[in-house]
Amino acid sequence: MLSFNSIPRARVVRKGGQQFAPPPEPGALRQHLHTVLGVALGMWPLTGVVLLLIGLLVMAGNSGAP
Repeated sequence: MLSFNSIPRARVVRKGGQQFAPPPEPGALRQHLHTVLGVALGMWPLTGVVLLLIGLLVMAGNSGAP
């Protein structure tokens, strides 16, 4: 779920006649990468179980063939 803390700031800074947006906060990217890594690692056991189930179904289907 996306939280509102990860939305970049929309404030524009004017310095020396040029306009540019401020750099993003350093903690937001690290938190996002940590969340993505946690979800990816959390899904691996489920993926393994699904692949094992498919393999067993294929083996069971081929065991009765002449």
